[in-house]
Amino acid sequence: MLLHNKLQKDYTLNQSGYQLKLPLELETIIPKNDSVRLLSQFVEEMDLTDLYSTYDRINSLSPRTLLKIVLYSYMNGDYSSRSMELNCKRDINFMFLLEGHSAPDHATLAGFRSIHFAPCSKRILAEVSNILFDLGEISGETIFIDGTKIEANANKYTFVWKKAVTKNQAKLLIKLADFVAECEQLYDIKIVYGNVIKIKHLKRLRKKLYALKDAEHNLKFKYKNITADAGYESEENYLFLEANNQIAFIKPANYEISKTRKYKNDIGKIENMEYDKISDFYTCKNNRKLTVSHIRHNKTKTGYVSEKTIYTCENCSDCPYKSDCIKGNNCKTPLGERTKVLQVAKTFIKHRKEDLERIISDEGVLYRMNRSIQAEDSFGDIKQDIQFRRYLSKGTANVLAESTLLAIARNINKLHNKIQNGKTGTYLFPLKSA
Repeated sequence: MLLHNKLQKDYTLNQSGYQLKLPLELETIIPKNDSVRLLSQFVEEMDLTDLYSTYDRINSLSPRTLLKIVLYSYMNGDYSSRSMELNCKRDINFMFLLEGHSAPDHATLAGFRSIHFAPCSKRILAEVSNILFDLGEISGETIFIDGTKIEANANKYTFVWKKAVTKNQAKLLIKLADFVAECEQLYDIKIVYGNVIKIKHLKRLRKKLYALKDAEHNLKFKYKNITADAGYESEENYLFLEANNQIAFIKPANYEISKTRKYKNDIGKIENMEYDKISDFYTCKNNRKLTVSHIRHNKTKTGYVSEKTIYTCENCSDCPYKSDCIKGNNCKTPLGERTKVLQVAKTFIKHRKEDLERIISDEGVLYRMNRSIQAEDSFGDIKQDIQFRRYLSKGTANVLAESTLLAIARNINKLHNKIQNGKTGTYLFPLKSA
């Protein structure tokens, strides 16, 4: 009979004489310097108008409370909606955030991320940055850019049935024509040429609409100095920053190798040839001229067109330096029949030279050191400390939403550590003196 009484769904029936010894007031349990208190205050300061606009009606739990729960879970390296639900029932810090409300269902938490938070994730991240800027924790002067790889199930292509497309093709074409006409009228964009809409016209429209979207700034400030690694060096990026009155501190792709003796002694490199700016020709090791033969244009995936000037040597026959000057062992043409050719992107070289002068200055060295510490350290914290190794969501929009949640959680954790260590108001790690 006793055994039968123990095997019941209600486990409290077996707790005869049990006395709860912990205080029931959560305020007395949670330390005053706990990060959950900072998170709650931080989210309370945020303008969440865009988030609230995604709801037709709000139930017992407000979107602000749900955001607190999800963010705090991400701050502690827990990304599963089922784990969030369980923590809301067991963890006093989550109960503190709930403010007496019942724990939300895991489906509610999952829907909050994908349906409500994802559409306005960029705006909410900008709001976080604005608050940090007002608090003096973001200088607004310099941004450090780096990249990392995290596995995801994101795909820009969606599956559609061919019959459904064919059936509605006529209606879609009419709507498409009306949309294009409206865009031409509203934004003064010429898309239709000869009363014909082609795929290239639509691509041009998409590009211009994205440009208009990007022009809508949500930040209160604009970064002046852009510090990035060699992977971000390109002519397109240099010109983009110049057009936006921003200063590039981008490490050239050949920065490390250019300091080696082998590179400096390579007679085939353009950097090691003499250049006559007035007459526009290069002189090789054998004192022979490389003159302009033609101009080549290359178009990137983003639509940017770069220009390269092709220089060809006047005569490479019987040159004693030919084997050292002309490289490329995979070329089918025999070395004796080949001629030295240089491809020179003049605009790119000009900006690279200017950028190189900046990154080797004291300011540039300071920024590059802090990029290695602050940007790469953030990825290290995300992957190692809070063990985020794979995106749980599918689709580009949801992956972006998760990335935003990670960024906000990282920022609040960092703010908490700075407050507790008395390092608020600091932006850059100083260079070590000799």
